[in-house]
Amino acid sequence: MTNSKNLTAMTFNLRVNVLSDGSNAWPHRKHLAADSILGSGAHLIGTQEGTAGMLADLDAQLPAYSRIGNGRLGEAEAKLHQDEYCAIYYNREALTLIKQGQFWLSETPEEQGSLGWDSSYPRICTWGCFESKEHPGSRFYAFNTHFDHLGQKAREESAKLLLERIRACREEENAPVLLMGDLNAEPDNPAIGLLREQLQDAYMLLDEPVGRTFHDFKGGTDGEPIDYIFATQDIEMIRTTVDREQLDGAYPSDHYPVELTWGFKG
Repeated sequence: MTNSKNLTAMTFNLRVNVLSDGSNAWPHRKHLAADSILGSGAHLIGTQEGTAGMLADLDAQLPAYSRIGNGRLGEAEAKLHQDEYCAIYYNREALTLIKQGQFWLSETPEEQGSLGWDSSYPRICTWGCFESKEHPGSRFYAFNTHFDHLGQKAREESAKLLLERIRACREEENAPVLLMGDLNAEPDNPAIGLLREQLQDAYMLLDEPVGRTFHDFKGGTDGEPIDYIFATQDIEMIRTTVDREQLDGAYPSDHYPVELTWGFKG
């Protein structure tokens, strides 16, 4: 049952700012993206495809939140070339940041900008360790990532790497872990199968078909999701929501935000 001590996490692909999107380009919907986050009441938001400029826009509209994460080419390059981040926003009133980091989805995960396997771009995972202010002493980790859209080997190897990193966190601190992201893979993809073998899938809470989460600014439900939230077994998953609402007659992004309300077990 939901209560004031539960937390809500959101994964939200913001859609990079592309002028050819016309009325759907970022300058026309940046306020909608912020309103979507604020309306959800999410304590933790894993974003994908945000550039330095886009994230600065969100920072101005989300004063209660701080964010972590650097660009996938490193911070200096990301700001110069408006490259993408996997930034995590967290509500400072609800969560305290304990530590943070980032690694690349590649054979050399600590090498900045490294390209992994058959990936078309450098891909990253941003992580943070947080403590809930409602649960003093209770810490958890959040991982936020964006798998490659073309490389199947990269998706599968990225899933294995993430599971290794999650396992290492568990061995070190035995803290619960959330994994959020645009995984560019439908549920029958082997990369998703690897994650489901060891983690809870937030979609398991839904009685009806999930439907698509990437909609190309067209809306609708036909298809399968590619955006996910997973969790270790010591997290109590309470409610999953795919937010398909339009705001002011437009969509905040070409992906629907996906939200999970959860609590600490025990």
